[in-house]
Amino acid sequence: MNADQKIKQLEKKVEKLKKEKTGLKNSAERFRTLLENAPDGYFLSTLSGIFLDGNKAAEKLIGYERKELIGKSMLKLKLVDLSQMPKIAKRLAEHALGRPAAYDEFFLNRKDGTKIIVETSGIVVNLEGEKLVLGIVRDITDRKKTEQELKEKNEELEKFKEMTIGRELKLIELKNKVKELEEKLSSKKDGYLV
Repeated sequence: MNADQKIKQLEKKVEKLKKEKTGLKNSAERFRTLLENAPDGYFLSTLSGIFLDGNKAAEKLIGYERKELIGKSMLKLKLVDLSQMPKIAKRLAEHALGRPAAYDEFFLNRKDGTKIIVETSGIVVNLEGEKLVLGIVRDITDRKKTEQELKEKNEELEKFKEMTIGRELKLIELKNKVKELEEKLSSKKDGYLV
């Protein structure tokens, strides 16, 4: 093989590598666009709960910018109430064992001090040889409020039903008594009962 052939062969390899690099870059941009614009909050953390990354929805959900989160733990940021710590510890233990965590609900404290109810789930992923948690978080505060309102309305309806059925039963009982008395009166002739 002469020098010209070797050069052409190298040029083809260089061209192929450029196309692969462009494909990888496009793929990474597509992935980042999908992640950034997802409607739910996505976050990446260490197994001990230190934030490494998150998307726009996660920032909006808790009120912190990404740069305020990265390198900090949910405990240091006081995102969770101390009452939630047993659930958090269980979740972190599941992650440490490599188990996916099923959906669970937590109370979170936003940066502005408001409290929200979130539904979360997470899985352990291996990135560059390190085990990390990829988590999804969704605000369910409005849904929980609606569920509570529905529960209260159902309880009211049940009480109303019991009250109206009880009233109807009393009316039936009264009607039967009236009918019985009417029958006694109609059977009376000349002051004697027949």
